[in-house]
Formats: sequence, C-alpha cells, structure tokens
Amino acid sequence: MTIQRNTKRILQITYNKFPPEIRVAKEGLSLQGAGYQSAVLCPPFGDQPEYEVWNGIEVFRPRVLNKRSVLDKLLLISAFHSPSWYRAIRNVISKWQPDVLHVHDIWLGRTAFTARTTEKIVMDLHENMPAAVVEYLKGNHSLRLWFFSLVRSYRRIFAYERSLLERCDLVFAVVQEARERVLINHPALNSDQVINVENLESKRFVAEPGVGLPAFGKDHFSVLYIGGFGPHRGVDTLIRAMTPIKQNGNNIKVQLIGAQPGQYLNMLMQLIKKLGVAERVSITGWVNAENVLANIQQADVCCVPHHSNPHTDNTIPHKLYQYMIAKRPVLVSSSPPLARTVRQANAGMIFRAGDPQDCALKILAMADDQAMCAQFAANGYSYVMEQGHNWEEESAPRLVAAYDRLLNVS
Repeated sequence: MTIQRNTKRILQITYNKFPPEIRVAKEGLSLQGAGYQSAVLCPPFGDQPEYEVWNGIEVFRPRVLNKRSVLDKLLLISAFHSPSWYRAIRNVISKWQPDVLHVHDIWLGRTAFTARTTEKIVMDLHENMPAAVVEYLKGNHSLRLWFFSLVRSYRRIFAYERSLLERCDLVFAVVQEARERVLINHPALNSDQVINVENLESKRFVAEPGVGLPAFGKDHFSVLYIGGFGPHRGVDTLIRAMTPIKQNGNNIKVQLIGAQPGQYLNMLMQLIKKLGVAERVSITGWVNAENVLANIQQADVCCVPHHSNPHTDNTIPHKLYQYMIAKRPVLVSSSPPLARTVRQANAGMIFRAGDPQDCALKILAMADDQAMCAQFAANGYSYVMEQGHNWEEESAPRLVAAYDRLLNVS
C-alpha cells in the first residue's frame, strides 16, 4: 500500500512565539514543501490571532494559553505538566487530528504524552537541557535560584529527559555532538531513533535585500554578538577582552545586541563599569528579525563566544551560519561544535573559551589583517552556499527522510 505525504499531518508544539521561532519555521516550511500537512501549536503573544495560515502552515494559538494561572506555571516548572497546555494540545488534536506531535525541547514533553491519543511523538532537542539548567542558574542570585536548584537540579532533569526519550518514536538533535551525547547518556535508545538535523541556516536568509537598520555606525572596528544573553553565552569574555584591547589603543568596540532586562544584564553592566570599558562596549536590546541581517552586515567581525561546558559543547546556534551566509568573518570560542565548524569552513579564528586575553589577541589579529578577514568571509559563504552546508541541501532532506521512515511514506 502506497502512503502519500499529503495524507499525513505533523503538529509542531513550541513554548515560544511563532513566528519567528527560527527552527520551528524552517522545519514547518520544509515539511509543508515536501507535501506533508504542517501545523504549529504555540502560545498567543500580543494581538496574534487564535488561528491563521502562515506561508502554508496552519498556526493554532489557543486562548487558554493566554490565561495560565500561577499554579499552572508552577506545575510546569516543578512537575513538568501544565493543565492549560494539556487542554490546548487536546483541543488541537481534536480539531486537526495530527499523526505526529513534534515537541520542541523537553518541558512540554510530559504534557504531550499525557494529552496524546494515538499520535507518534518526536522530541526536538534544541539543547542539552540537563546541563543547560545548571548554566542558566548562574545568572540568578535570589530565592528564584534556590527554588529552581531544588525543582530543576541536573539529576532530576536528566531523569525526566530519559523518561521522555525512551518513549519517543524519534529524537532530533541540532548538531552531531548532541546526537552523540544523547546516545551515550541514554543507551536504551537505538541509534536509528536519534537523527541529527543540523541547525543550519536557510538560503532565504540573504535571498532578499534587507530593509532593516543597524544599531551602530562605521566609525570603529566592530565585533558583533547578536542573540540571547545568558551566563553560558560568553559575552562576559568579550567584555573582559576589551581591557587589553583598550590598553593597545586601537579603535575597536564590541556591539552586544539582544539584551533583555534582568539580573544577568545587571551583572554585565556592573562588570563593564568595574573594568572601565564603557566606551568600548555597546549593549542594545532585542531587535526585530528584519534588523538582524542589517546588523550582521554592518559588523567587521561576528562572534559566538560561548563558554565551554556540557551545555554549549552539545549545541550550535544558527547565528554562526547566519554570520557566514552574510559574508562576515567569524570569531568563535573553542567550544567543540563551534571550533570544528569554523575549522572545516576556514571561516575565522578560534580563541580559548573563557580566556579574555586570547580573545583579545584574536580580535587584534583580525583588526590588523583585513585581507585575511576577507578570505575568511569568502570561505564561510562558500561553505554554506556553495558546498551545501545549508538548511535546504543538508538539514531539510534529513528531516523529511526521517519522517518518511517514521510514517512509512513512499
């Protein structure tokens, strides 16, 4: 019996805002483009409609997720189950009748398993979450730290992750190191169950001329980091690197874009003041998606300064590929997925993770050799666009092939 893709429905479930949740969008568009019926279940933000069709993808935003009680939120944090999310998932299952629940990250996994009827379940692991919770807590100094360390300890999250993954039909990882980690940590899983759908960037990222505006000018040699802030991201290393660079006297500044108010941002601001490098470091808040490319293209060097730890060593941000596809030379830490990728592409320089002196030396070397930077930029662009390390040519085919096997599509 031949089963056609257009008879199968795949519902992605994400805790984050969609759009623009990038991985969700790339996977949804690839599945829809391959012929599968594709939908997303997510919370409503602002005036987003309860239902819409976005680029052929059906989007469900049940209003029950806009009215979650404090108790509901505490239950999700501590018991990994949300009555509101349960009702939302059950409601969309009833309306849309999916064949697969594709759950992003582990936090909604238990609720999805409780809510499902006969649907297969795919877990999409953006991060090594047992290790990630340890790193996230480093940015908190309050009763919140005590509470989270109690209910989201490494051991507890590790056990929760194992209980989910051993019941899943498929597990997706975002980089090869993450796939290896899952198979080592959870030996009951079959290697065929765990698929690396690399967090590569789509060619569409630079397909159309940008209309956004950069947040900084061109009166200095700029080193850009753009994305989420957090203790594991290593932006503190970039800030500390400005001390020896300031002593060198070069006109070099760090542009940090994506800051959100909170304790960690306060810690960074205190660090900048303590080091006396305020004139060397500019911090900008979150920018809209249409402004991301404009900021990347404005920079002289684009950086992913991750600290090296069990969390960052098992993930890779799509921003690295955005940098390369935008023809910018890159500077990354020695966190294995970053260093391996940059070496393969010969797209930039690598500094010892967490070492501001080595970071400063690499920045100075790049500032002093524009020809080298231009070659790095050309190499990175070629790696992504011409050698096939992009979403359309590498990741999407793996995603679709995994679903074809799962659903016996021919």
